Amino acid sequence: MKAARWLNMSVLAVILLAFCLQALSALPKLSATNDESVHLAAGFSYWKTRDFRMNPEHPPLAKLIAAFPLLFINPAIDTTGDEWKTASQYQFAFNFLYQNDADRLLLWSRAAMVALAAIGLVITYLWARELFGVPAGFFAAGLYAFSPNLLAHGMLVTTDVPLAVFTILTLFLFWKRHDAWAGLALGAAMASKFSGAFLPLLIVVLCLARDGRAALKRLLIMAGTSLIVIEASYLFSQWPIAYFKDGMLVNTKIIPNYPFYLFGELKLEGWWYYFLAAFVFKATIPTLLLILAATLELRNGLIDRWGEITLLAGVVFFLILTSLGARQIGFRYLLPILPLLFIWTSRIVTRLSASHVGIGIMATLLAWQAWTAIRAFPNYIPYFNELAGGAARGPQLLDDSNIDWGQGVKQAADYVHMHQIGDVNLYTFSPYDNPAYYGLPANIPQSEALQRLVLRHPASGVYIISAHYVARMKAVSPAWRQYKPADRIGESLLVYRF
Repeated sequence: MKAARWLNMSVLAVILLAFCLQALSALPKLSATNDESVHLAAGFSYWKTRDFRMNPEHPPLAKLIAAFPLLFINPAIDTTGDEWKTASQYQFAFNFLYQNDADRLLLWSRAAMVALAAIGLVITYLWARELFGVPAGFFAAGLYAFSPNLLAHGMLVTTDVPLAVFTILTLFLFWKRHDAWAGLALGAAMASKFSGAFLPLLIVVLCLARDGRAALKRLLIMAGTSLIVIEASYLFSQWPIAYFKDGMLVNTKIIPNYPFYLFGELKLEGWWYYFLAAFVFKATIPTLLLILAATLELRNGLIDRWGEITLLAGVVFFLILTSLGARQIGFRYLLPILPLLFIWTSRIVTRLSASHVGIGIMATLLAWQAWTAIRAFPNYIPYFNELAGGAARGPQLLDDSNIDWGQGVKQAADYVHMHQIGDVNLYTFSPYDNPAYYGLPANIPQSEALQRLVLRHPASGVYIISAHYVARMKAVSPAWRQYKPADRIGESLLVYRF
């Protein structure tokens, strides 16, 4: 048994290493995405000042985790300028990142995020193992390790994967009836992203359904310990009420009347099925096939009643919550359901492992998942599955952080230098991208973009444009539907020659 435990730990270590190597190898190749500088600057300012004025529309914990390694680097931070006084978070973050060694700050903060995402992989293994056996644990962990979507966002200084990790930890400990620990994990989920504030609703429903009147004691324990973590996430400098006040700021800084994009169309009110469509095209084909197979396998009954109910309730809960409340700008809002699905679909391992054919099917699905991630490296953000036609067809279906989030500026610089392009016109994802940091000219100003790119034929020259903007220009301009890109950079930027 001791030898078996060592073997199991070795296999898990290999899977963990595979995940971490992919993420750590990809992250230096990518420039800062749209929200990373804000989260990182805010997190570091929390550590240094105990002042939480920056980025209050997101809770502190994920930002604190990302910024923790910077305490050992001690980059310069200016809390005397107007940006700090007026809480102009994007300009403050831009100054903080690029007045220091931006690549170094991103490297270490992203490494902290990879470590957190790796914890999610371990939890995925443990829960699948306890429900369906050791082979199922390895199967679920393998799906996690080679998920392009978890790799895409697991390395970024953002809140999506931290929420996913702490959600799965909460539900796992809740299922195990470790109430005090479940409460701590619940507090971490709530303190990572404000959508986590709805997670107690799911816990209450599951607890009452499972334990009836006896649920009250469990819920009080979890509530008390979760508040401790929320208070700790504010570094014990504010009362927990600050969390709930900040929660009222969610979506207060969004662009009004912003049209959402799906399948080449723009619509102000969006689509009720947006996230379902995004899931179909952004989830890997092995994941979709496993969901189908596991659903069909339900005809034989549940293997572990409350374990599977908890997993499926988490999936349905986040799907409904996201569809009703999230802005239709990214599949990333659905990331919490992926580990839950990997665990639940590993239930098929019990039956398939009984035959050589079944083992071959599982090996094929895992190999397919692995090949999908390897082929996408390092451009995980614009990943689309084979049903969608791959990343090249992605902008015809979805936009924003589904295809480009500013991560390709560094790759654009490599492309321009390699091809020795002397005069290039840039229009990357955000006005807070910094092409000059990588030796490129400044972006076309947003105030000029409509006139220079859409209302008249672009002047002669080479243009490198975010796939996000190309998708939207095609939606409103017949001319842009006729223009053909000369090249692609990282599947997120399109090169045009006029």
